[in-house]
Amino acid sequence: MKRLLPFFLVLFFASASFAQITVLDDFEAGAGHFNLQTNYSGSTVGVIGTIPTIDSTSGAYMGQKCLKIILMDDPAVPTNWAVRFLSGGGASGSNVDMGPNGWTGYWLKTDKAFLRTAPAIDAPSTAEIGDTMNVIGDGQWHVYQWNLGQDGQPMWHGWVTGNDTISDDPTPTYDAIWFFAPDGSDSTVLYLDYVAWNPSGYVPVELATFDAVVDGNNVDLRWATATETNNRGFEVERQFENGSFSKIAFVDGKGTTTDLNSYTYTDKVNQLGAYSYRLKQVDFDGTFEYSNIVQVNVNAIPGEYTLAQNYPNPFNPTTSLTYNIPENGNVSLSVFNLLGEKVAQLVNTMQTAGTHTVNFNASSLASGTYIYTLNVNGNNITKKMVLMK
Repeated sequence: MKRLLPFFLVLFFASASFAQITVLDDFEAGAGHFNLQTNYSGSTVGVIGTIPTIDSTSGAYMGQKCLKIILMDDPAVPTNWAVRFLSGGGASGSNVDMGPNGWTGYWLKTDKAFLRTAPAIDAPSTAEIGDTMNVIGDGQWHVYQWNLGQDGQPMWHGWVTGNDTISDDPTPTYDAIWFFAPDGSDSTVLYLDYVAWNPSGYVPVELATFDAVVDGNNVDLRWATATETNNRGFEVERQFENGSFSKIAFVDGKGTTTDLNSYTYTDKVNQLGAYSYRLKQVDFDGTFEYSNIVQVNVNAIPGEYTLAQNYPNPFNPTTSLTYNIPENGNVSLSVFNLLGEKVAQLVNTMQTAGTHTVNFNASSLASGTYIYTLNVNGNNITKKMVLMK
């Protein structure tokens, strides 16, 4: 495990970070280095300029936000699109230094299949553009990445002052992300997330959410990996109050895989108080790394009515919904489509004060955005969730 993604729950905020990956832009705090119009560069042709915006409603690849980019054909310029979407204004000093080795890449989501993409990399003695890759237009997140250490054709091509070589320069940076499409292409909405560099492997090597939810005297631990390399599994360690960490379980990993994998473990505790948890990820060769620590209080009555974001989100086809009620009451938890039609009644009963979690299986529903609403004791809380099949 190399890095765990920060993830927010109403109960607490937990993040776990492992060494290796340098995040160049994750768009959680704004547009970052990619804050200029799509046609700001004089090298861009074929499109009308639009300003990228932060989006928090379409389901980021990681975290809560991603960058929304709109590409629109310019009918006054009859030529194929070549969009040099600048990073840091195209100035090396305004961008984050990478090293001469490893992999760099980014995640894209769109429903248009006619696009191609490539990074442009600057360095003190060179400027290169990577091989173009076809963008998958299925409305799902996909990673596009390039090996910085692979000099020469076909990976890197000289551009401006380029010499088909990056590894000769110690501090390459992003100049831009390029997008290409035929003249007259339909207007396109792209989502960009998690621009990163990993000096020792793929991007991402391993990325995960890690959180804990209290349900009565149970602590439900949940984590997920985007990819795994040589992963034997996870030791789950627990600390009570000011005691020491000790191993309480081992959960098998998936070895080496590029599939998204989710894991759960339920810790049944018998004392009230503060509990801390961490994961020890162990490789087959015996090497290991720790996550940061997440903390919960068991049987602490919540002070307000809250409804957490469902986890995972987006999901397919199951997800969990957690809510807090500070006093006993008749609880209704319902799911609606965007037409206002009720598609599921998850809870409709009297419940005691505390934290509650319910699972929702949407296998019978179509992909799309759904609304879930909690009604209890005159309180009404609504959130969105995204089903992606």
